[in-house]
Amino acid sequence: MKRIGSLLIVAALIAAMAGCSVGGGGYGGSYGESYTLTIISTAGGSVTHPGEGTFTYSEGAAVSILAEPEEGYRFTNWTGSVGAIANVNAALTTITASASYSIQANFSGNSSSPLGTNYTEAEVEELIIVLVNDERQQYDLTTLSEDALLTSLAREHSISMVENNFFGHERYPGERPLSYNMSPGTIRGENLAKIPTRQYIPGPYLSLQEVCEWAVSGWMDSPGHRDNILEPRYNKTGVGVSSSDEGDFIYLYITQIFEGDY
Repeated sequence: MKRIGSLLIVAALIAAMAGCSVGGGGYGGSYGESYTLTIISTAGGSVTHPGEGTFTYSEGAAVSILAEPEEGYRFTNWTGSVGAIANVNAALTTITASASYSIQANFSGNSSSPLGTNYTEAEVEELIIVLVNDERQQYDLTTLSEDALLTSLAREHSISMVENNFFGHERYPGERPLSYNMSPGTIRGENLAKIPTRQYIPGPYLSLQEVCEWAVSGWMDSPGHRDNILEPRYNKTGVGVSSSDEGDFIYLYITQIFEGDY
């Protein structure tokens, strides 16, 4: 793999490996009134958490909602009963149950390519998995298969880091934890990277191959991240990418989650 200099790469390791299932959040206490929340979406994406349809919540419950666009689309906003939504322009936000509401996630047909590049966030996700599996094959390890839940959790965390202006393994209030919906006897790990889409200003933008190789080579040069990539027990993965305009640089926030049997 072609290695690019490590300038501006930021990465972290989580030591969170749990062997028990953890229920999802989003419900309040068992007292008080109950209200319904009906969720739909336009073409171009879907609401992946808590899903689409009608749900019942206790009064005062802060419900996390996550809208994910399909390739070639971008989340626009929430419409409908939006008075209780914390941020109508954020794909990952919360709504507080104080009445019965109907909301809609809206998507537009704009490309999800980071500014200045000719590739999409989804293409970065796909190539990261390919490159990580290439590293595993060099050590005669089984390749990782993509898992829908892990992908959803990884995207949620990358979106959350961008929208809430932080970089780390901690979860923002309302975000699902790394251990969300784990089965008994399984373990998970997580690698993070924050990669600029070009190395210096002024300068050319990195290609899809270059930006993904930068992230994976940085992980392989870091003992903790390398351990996650080469952990024999892992057999599933999910990658989520979100881009952020931070002045001179456009950054890609990359989350990769691993899972396997303990």
